[in-house]
Amino acid sequence: MTTKLASIPLALMLAAAALLTSGSAVAVAQSAGRMGGGGGPMGGGAGLLPLMLRSAKLTPEQDAKVKELVAARRAVARSLMQQIRQSEDDLAGKLLAPGNVNLADVQPQLQHISQLREQVLRDSAQTALDIRALLTPEQLGRAAQANARMRQLQREMRQLWQEGN
Repeated sequence: MTTKLASIPLALMLAAAALLTSGSAVAVAQSAGRMGGGGGPMGGGAGLLPLMLRSAKLTPEQDAKVKELVAARRAVARSLMQQIRQSEDDLAGKLLAPGNVNLADVQPQLQHISQLREQVLRDSAQTALDIRALLTPEQLGRAAQANARMRQLQREMRQLWQEGN
C-alpha cells in the first residue's frame, strides 16, 4: 500500500490539521492519538501537526497566534466538512437508488464535492501560509527536519510491510 503523504507539502499538512482540529496547537498535541489515524483529508497528515509545531518550538506569542488562526477558521472548516459529508451521502443515495444510473446522472454531485474539496484545500493552503509566516527560519528548519525524519520512518515502515508479504 503506498501513501501520498510524502508528496504533501509540510505546510499543507500543517494547515489541514489546523483547520480540522477542535483546539489550539497545545490541544492538538494532546489529541494527536485521536487525529493520527487518517482522520483528516490529508490521509493521516493531521497527526503530524503536533510533531511539527513541537519541533518548531513555538514561543508563547507564536502559540497564541496559531490558536487564533485555528479558532478563526474552525467554523468554516467544520461547515465545509459537513457539506462534503452531506454531498457524499447524496451521491451514495443516487448511486444506490433503483433504476439505471450513469455518469451524467451523478455529475452534479461529483462537481459539488470537487468544489468543496478544492475550497478545503485552498483554505488549508492559506492557513499553512499564515502559520509558516509566524515561524523563524530556524523554526522552519526544525519543522522541515522533523518532517524529513517522519518521511524516512514511513519509508522504513513501508519496507517492513513489503518484506512481510
